Amino acid sequence: MQKRSIVSIKDESKEKYKDKFTGDFRIKNILDKDDSSEQEMYYVTFKNGCKTRPHIHASDQILIATEGKGIVVFAKRIMVDPDMITKSEIEIEKSVMMEKGDVICIPAFMLHWHGSVDNKQDFTHIAIRKRTEIENIWF
Repeated sequence: MQKRSIVSIKDESKEKYKDKFTGDFRIKNILDKDDSSEQEMYYVTFKNGCKTRPHIHASDQILIATEGKGIVVFAKRIMVDPDMITKSEIEIEKSVMMEKGDVICIPAFMLHWHGSVDNKQDFTHIAIRKRTEIENIWF
């Protein structure tokens, strides 16, 4: 067990995550495999309207908004081979605005994306989810 500070944790290499975001971002890995074999936790800042690309996790994901205003967009479930889905086939089901203090749980296997609302304000959240052997699926 080790105490951590979000303030002093260094940003991860952007190279590792560059294909998973649409713009400028900062990401800090708060809990790595050495800290927790069961949970992963990230501190993510979306700059200038940046968002994640649409993706699916194999476990529930909890987002806790810590700064700014953001959005979480849920798409209708698509039960086909993910390699055959194009972005034009993704249909939005619901979007939820988030601001400091808001918490949302994204169900496992729910196609979604999240990030900053616009280019005028950054958005930061903490993301927590159970580690799984199944990799995230990105579109």
